[in-house]
Formats: sequence, structure tokens, C-alpha cells
Amino acid sequence: MNQLARAASAAAALGRLARAFVANLFAEVTLESLRIPSVLLVVVVVAHMGYDPIGSLYATNQERAATAWHSVLRAYESTVLYLAVWLLIPWRPVLVRLAGSLVCAWGAIESFQIAAWRLQFPMNQPPPATALYSSLGDAKTGWPIYMLTIALVLAVAVLVRVFKKKE
Repeated sequence: MNQLARAASAAAALGRLARAFVANLFAEVTLESLRIPSVLLVVVVVAHMGYDPIGSLYATNQERAATAWHSVLRAYESTVLYLAVWLLIPWRPVLVRLAGSLVCAWGAIESFQIAAWRLQFPMNQPPPATALYSSLGDAKTGWPIYMLTIALVLAVAVLVRVFKKKE
């Protein structure tokens, strides 16, 4: 009888603990707090399951179109993830916000460019071949877009160094 009473007491305590856990788990959940996870869920579903249905809409070379859309959707997914991380970076300390903002902005822009430049060519045909240190943007515009990004990074590094010396 003693063991049965202990087991019943333990079960009751476990039940109270489980109810408290569930109550606390959902206590702070609001529609506002679910916005970013909801957007990310949609992005993940579209990026990982949307390329075959989109590719099947093409009259010819459906597999090639699906592959092209896969790379475009994954690039958009990456862009959204960089932007989501950017939203979650705390505002203080300011140096952390600035550094995180620079990295996330650069990552989002680079990821977006991958998708944007691929969309400049027919999706059911392979894109033009690119050489080392060049991109589809270079192929489309004839400008060294790839090298302009490197030049921009070097310019920012020089500016940071100049401002550090002035301090």
C-alpha cells in the first residue's frame, strides 16, 4: 500500500509538473512572437518543395528548369535568413549591432544577387559558363560585378582603418 501511495503521489506530481510546463510553454506566445517563425516556415517549404512544381510548368526541359529554380529559391531562402538574423541582433552594444548589420546586409545582398542574376537567363536552359572570379552578373552586363564587390569590401576596410587612426 505504501508503494502504491508513493506511485500515485509521484504520478500526481508529474502531472502537475507537466501542466505547469505546458502552461509556461505557451504563456508568452502571441501572434506577434510567431511572425518570424511563420515567415521562415513558408520560406523553407517554398525553397525546398517549390522548385519541382515550378519546373513542371515549363513546356520543355522541365528538369533543367526545376534545377534552375532550386538554385534561385535557395538563394532567396538564404537572403531571408540573413534578414531574419539581422532583425534578431540586439541594438546594444552599438558596435555589435553595426558589425552584425554589415555582415547580414552583405550576405543578404550577395544571396539576392545569385537569384537575381540567374533570373536574367532562360530558366529551362543552362546559364552561360563563367570563368573563375566572375559571376552571371559579369556575363549579363559585361562589367566586373564580382570584382566590384571585392573592391567595395577593400574600400570599407580602408575606411575603417582611416577612422581608427583618427581616434
